[in-house]
Amino acid sequence: MYRILQRTLLALGALWLTALPLHAQTNYPNMQPFEFERELVSGFSEDGRIKILLLTLLPTGMTESAAEEISKALQMNLFNTNHFTVVGPGEWNAQIQERDPTLADCYDVSCGIRVGKLFNADKVLVGNITTSPVLDQNGEEIPGMLMTLKMVDVITNITDFEDEVQFTDAQMHEALFRLATRVSQNTLLRGFILSVRKDGVTLDLGRAHGLKPGNQVVIFRPISTNASLEGQPLELSNENIAIAELIRVNDMSSDALVVQRFSAISAGDQVKTFINVNKRVALISEARRELDTRKRLQPKTKPLQLTPEVVVADTGREEWARRVVSAKQNQERWMYVTAGAGIATIVLLTNGSSIIDGDLGNYLPWFTGGAALYAGYQYMQSQRLLDELTVEGRSRGFLGNLELQWTPAQGPRLLYSYSF
Repeated sequence: MYRILQRTLLALGALWLTALPLHAQTNYPNMQPFEFERELVSGFSEDGRIKILLLTLLPTGMTESAAEEISKALQMNLFNTNHFTVVGPGEWNAQIQERDPTLADCYDVSCGIRVGKLFNADKVLVGNITTSPVLDQNGEEIPGMLMTLKMVDVITNITDFEDEVQFTDAQMHEALFRLATRVSQNTLLRGFILSVRKDGVTLDLGRAHGLKPGNQVVIFRPISTNASLEGQPLELSNENIAIAELIRVNDMSSDALVVQRFSAISAGDQVKTFINVNKRVALISEARRELDTRKRLQPKTKPLQLTPEVVVADTGREEWARRVVSAKQNQERWMYVTAGAGIATIVLLTNGSSIIDGDLGNYLPWFTGGAALYAGYQYMQSQRLLDELTVEGRSRGFLGNLELQWTPAQGPRLLYSYSF
């Protein structure tokens, strides 16, 4: 109540200021008059809460003063949800009647949208109140009231919420509190990021705003504030950057764990969510689809590593080394075949008749002897090729010393030293 009285005094002070320059112009002709058209009307607190302009309730069957008192009670209950900053009829009328008398005491949506744009409001709350009989506990009709409300977005002109409530004089504050709670639950809740940690964030919304552990919020960032409407800056578009889940909820703040992120989060970024479960699920689902789509369409870039590369000229050394190793292995193979065939020939010539009977025993030594001669010839050819490769390697500077090393585990290996 003190806050409402304070705003009313400020509004009256603004009216007094508008009249002061007109009086000064009469006494001092050179003084410029007060240009009210260039002054911005105000009344909302700039703390991130949803700005609601409450229009005068249209009364039916009751006096305007009674409807005004009910409007004040509704304004107080909306303010107590910690969700809204509200400017009531008594506050905005004091500033608007000199600017445009046709907009004073308006009741309908079109007029309210115009006033809401002048005040840079987010929503306009319009409604009417009429006398209507109410059934008591005994089922008898007693005097009562019926209030219908409609909340309209100032920019899109879309109706976000509609409701009605019926009450008696004794039930008025309780009924208006429940109505304000329903308005709060069905209206986008906005706040700010206070701090950023490695695994989460802290935001300025908490238990007093209707949040609970497990609720999810969308973290976003305004990306365009250049346009203006009636002299007031407008946020034309927002960019969703992350989704967070509340893990600890205090009275006026909460700690949240970031469950999905598209870009870095910083203090001062904004958050939004709904208290209403269905609307919150729809908001989170839409934000998740947007983040997934942006991540999928994000161009994949591979960092370019500019590291120097050493280009080695192909001198044929590796190919020559492979030929040397192949020739040495071939030489060793024919050496073993020659030795084996020679030993077999000697054995068959000395003891062949006792080992193998018949014509086979007579002809077999000739076969083994021929194999020994052929293997010996191939061994000599392999040795000649190896000698040629050795000469080639020394002439081309590939080889200083060639050595064959044999181990039971690895077999024969050709070792050579390079000459530079």
